[in-house]
Amino acid sequence: VLILGLLNGLLYVFIVPPWQHYDEPNHFEYVWLVAQRGSIPQPGDYDPGMRQAVAESMIEHGFFEPLGFLPDLEAPDGDIWIGQYPQVGDPPLYYLWAALPVRLLQGAGDVTQQLYATRLASLVLFLLTLLAACGVVGELTPPGHMLRLLFPLSLALLPAFVDLMTAVNNDAAAVAVFSWFLWGATRLVQRGLNWV
Repeated sequence: VLILGLLNGLLYVFIVPPWQHYDEPNHFEYVWLVAQRGSIPQPGDYDPGMRQAVAESMIEHGFFEPLGFLPDLEAPDGDIWIGQYPQVGDPPLYYLWAALPVRLLQGAGDVTQQLYATRLASLVLFLLTLLAACGVVGELTPPGHMLRLLFPLSLALLPAFVDLMTAVNNDAAAVAVFSWFLWGATRLVQRGLNWV
């Protein structure tokens, strides 16, 4: 299941065009600011050079073609439009995690390569979610039961779920954290309180 989830997830990471997940440029902006500054940005924070690079990459990859407009790359103060809803100010857990590969690529890659690296960080959360799904169903079914394979396999192959979990998006962390909480709660109910 994990190997199939990895292969399917990699397809989504690299086949979905850059910036095409909902609010992906704004989520990436938060990740990038954490990686570059080493701290959590405050609402209203942005970097003009980063926005310029992201907007140029969005234009290069055809993001604006269906929208019928282009952002103003000469915007005052470098406040270039890269999305409708700024994510800076959201809870920082996902962004701290996703900033790790971006920090490794500092100076080595452009923003599009950094975007793919961030998507790979989300892919790891997807795999952790699949592992938790195996754990939950394993607690609820006897050994050898078909659901032990079918439930996590269905998650690994569910298109909308894989699409969400491989995007630069804090929903991937929320789903992964809650999945592990659910596994722990299920173990607690099934086995009682113990050190594990």
